[in-house]
Amino acid sequence: MKTYGCELCGKRFLDSLRLRMHLLAHSAGAKAFVCDQCGAQFSKEDALETHRQTHTGTDMAVFCLLCGKRFQTQTALQQHMEVHAGVRSYICSECNRTFPSHTALKRHLRSHTGEKPFECKLCHQRSRDYSAMIKHLRTHNGASPYQCTICLEYCPSLSTMQKHMKGHKPEEIPTDWRIEKTYLYLCYV
Repeated sequence: MKTYGCELCGKRFLDSLRLRMHLLAHSAGAKAFVCDQCGAQFSKEDALETHRQTHTGTDMAVFCLLCGKRFQTQTALQQHMEVHAGVRSYICSECNRTFPSHTALKRHLRSHTGEKPFECKLCHQRSRDYSAMIKHLRTHNGASPYQCTICLEYCPSLSTMQKHMKGHKPEEIPTDWRIEKTYLYLCYV
């Protein structure tokens, strides 16, 4: 299974959308280098070049012998192995529940704060996490989470949307177009 890694902090994600959402956390400062494939922004050119490799489909060299997930670095694999070992070193200060990652803890903390950072663009309903928002979007007549701003076709995944956009003529695509404009939800994290 392909995973996506943050070049800034090493965290791993199951899909490029979650990585893009995570990258917003690193958005302090100017980001002059933009990926032409997905719109990810970087403050250093070498970080952009490393990121571009995630679009090549090349296999990652390190993989987990227990579940087969692949990783770009040995360090990422070691962090992943903590999940199999049952390590849950992140503790909620509100209820003392434990979690296998900082990300999981942050998501859980929203249940205490009531924060709902995901908002549906169609009806403005809000949710605590990405997966709940995607599930909600499908209640709108099965709407997929992405909609082409040119022909209004729905796409079920970010990669499908990227492929779909390649079918449009360059002159049809507005100069200020970004992949984020196809999201049928807003994210305030």
